Order: sequence, then structure tokens, then C-alpha cells
Amino acid sequence: MRDLDSIIEEIREFSKANELLSYREVEELQNVLYEDEVIIHITIGSVEGYKGLFLTTVYRVLFIYHNEISQPKVLEVPYEKLEYIHVKQLNHYVAMELFFVGTKIEIMDLPPDDANTIKDEVNFQIDTYNPANKTGKPQKKRFGFLRFILFIGIAVLTGYIVGPQFHVVEVYDEAITDSLTKEEGEEKYQLEFSNLAIEKGEYDTTVKGIIKNNSDKEYRYISVDIQYYNKKGAIVDSQITSAFDVKPGMSWDLNSSSISEYAESFEIVSVYVEEAE
Repeated sequence: MRDLDSIIEEIREFSKANELLSYREVEELQNVLYEDEVIIHITIGSVEGYKGLFLTTVYRVLFIYHNEISQPKVLEVPYEKLEYIHVKQLNHYVAMELFFVGTKIEIMDLPPDDANTIKDEVNFQIDTYNPANKTGKPQKKRFGFLRFILFIGIAVLTGYIVGPQFHVVEVYDEAITDSLTKEEGEEKYQLEFSNLAIEKGEYDTTVKGIIKNNSDKEYRYISVDIQYYNKKGAIVDSQITSAFDVKPGMSWDLNSSSISEYAESFEIVSVYVEEAE
């Protein structure tokens, strides 16, 4: 465990030190950082509306914040678990998506200069810790409707002898029980997928196709989760698109886009259907 004075002195080396040191999350770093853990870069961002400190260290990526009842929380992903990152410009700020174990955490409201620095560092660490990502084997999700139904599961972050109880916020697909694979959806709900194709545009990549309800039932909605991959087979985006009030015999023109410049291929990884009452 690091002492607070040494952490503050380390943060003072960064250009935004005065702003960074104004955040109460700085005090929590003494309970989070390992004794030999050095901060490579630190900045300010947000997750799900919570503002906090986003930092890279010699071991991992961390986001530290306080929730609505002032409990300290930390999101933590070791470099060896990271599969891919994607950075996108949103107005005057940048969002960074961290893909790991088939899902992702999205850090919002990052200053562009800090985001570029962190992007380069994390990409270097991914290549160092996880060379298996270069094999081209897709990293598939077990279920894709995590973000559609339940986004956050909590696991205890162990290893602290003193200080407040911290938690690692991660996503667990096991919480989703009703989503099916594309093949299971075709069989159970008599859905027909046809003319599926991917089209590369100047600014986005679009998956198009037709989904037909061949059953005698009306579906209140049909949602599909489309996972996009880069040339190496790593996940670069995941988009959920839905159709509502799909009657028997009706067809739905599927049209889903990703703004990731790295998207080259896709897969429909899960299907969720709710029947009309």
C-alpha cells in the first residue's frame, strides 16, 4: 500500500496536477495502489455519470469514483485481461472503451490529449501482456444482452489490509438468462435471418439483413446483439438493435451501424424475444 504523501508528489509531476489533486479520490489511492505500483498517467473522466480519476499504472487500468451515497468504488482491469481498446471523439471530449472478457467498460469525458497518451500506453501494454490477441481468433461473448438488461455486477476487490472496503465493478453475462444464440432464436421463435451482409462506409460500418417472423405469434419486440471484429478477430464494438410489434409473417429490415474504423466482420451473438400478451 502506498502512502498518501508519495502519491501526491507523484501526481504533482503531471500538467493537470492542481485539478487532479482537488478530487477526493486522490485520498483513496493510498488504499488502492500496491506498494510498488507507479502511476504512468492520470486524468479525469466519468462512468455512468460518475466523475472520478482515470489512471494507468505499471500493472493495470483504474477508474476511482464515489457513488451517490459517497461510497468509494474502483473499476480495475489488469493489462493481461484487456483484449482491445477503442477511442472515439465526442464533441470536445473523448470516450475510451476497454474491451475485456467479452464485454467492455466505457470511460467518458476524457480530455483529448490525455486520451491519446493513455491510448498509446494501453495499446503497448496489451501487446506486451496479451500477444495472443494477434492470433486472429475472435473473442466471443457468451450472451450479448448484458447492456440491454443488467449492466453492473459487483465482485470484492481483495488484498487490502486496512482502509475502506473497495469493490471492482465488472460485468457478468451469467445474469442474463433469457437471451439465445442466433440458431436457438431461429428454432424457438421461428425467426428467419436472410441477406445478412456488412458494408464499409466512409464514416461507419453497417450490418444489413432481413429478419422474418415465420411463427403464428406476435412479438412485442425482437432485439439482436451484433458484435463487430477487427482484422485480427478482436472485438471492436457491440450494438443492440430492436424491432417492435412484429406480427406473424412480418419482416424486419435489420440495419445496425458501428462507428469503429476497425470493424471488418460481424456476428449476431444473441437474440432476445418477448411475446405480445
